[in-house]
Amino acid sequence: MTEEERGLPFQGLSDEEKGSIEIVVSDVDDTITKNGKLYPNALQSLWKLKRMGKMIILLTGGSAGWSDVYIRQWPVDAVIAESGAVILAHGKGGNIVYKFNPMIDPLFQKKKESLMKLTAGLQLSTDQYARMYDIAYDKKTLSPQEMKTLKGMIAAAGGRWSESSIHINVSFGSFNKRSSLIFFLDALYDIKGDRIKEHGVYLGDSLNDEDLFGFMPLSIGMHSVEDNREAFTRLPKYITSGYGGDGFSEFVKSLE
Repeated sequence: MTEEERGLPFQGLSDEEKGSIEIVVSDVDDTITKNGKLYPNALQSLWKLKRMGKMIILLTGGSAGWSDVYIRQWPVDAVIAESGAVILAHGKGGNIVYKFNPMIDPLFQKKKESLMKLTAGLQLSTDQYARMYDIAYDKKTLSPQEMKTLKGMIAAAGGRWSESSIHINVSFGSFNKRSSLIFFLDALYDIKGDRIKEHGVYLGDSLNDEDLFGFMPLSIGMHSVEDNREAFTRLPKYITSGYGGDGFSEFVKSLE
């Protein structure tokens, strides 16, 4: 599929696409939520997916603390948090399994503390206290020059940055959302990358999702992708008319 055939307006799924989907992988902020809130239509859509028998994997730059709530309260099978650093999943007997990415830099704590001291004047995410491995900066408080300077400091500190709709996320280690999805699904469920591509769909909303948009043949972006289209090098196959959870609900309705 060429780039000209991607970024198409979402008008429902073909019968072939519907029949192929076994695994739904989704970002959370501004994909399932909207304006920072979980609305009834999105929560109902998650329950619809569960009743359909779909495997639901959340893949988020959000904190491990928030993800602990998702895995306990939402009808999902697993949550990969902090841009791939850790997974929380339902194990046998109903217990929650925590598994950490082996590609985390063993010196992450030292590097994290050093960078936080250097950037002490910048606004952190309000859920920074609930993060185990990464740093999240509040994107809306950063000027263009501060953004540029911050990205340079992250690189100098040995970190990697990614940009969501609300944060600049900093990780320490040779992993990202895509590689972590492949690793964790193989390690916990014996699901290989080829099966994810053949029987999965990915939903996202922002620049840190474009690697997954490129990896997954069937991918769906929320309408915020259309608003920021020129910034993307890899577009999803489809773009919904709705933002956040409204777009997520469009996708789920198309499966009914």
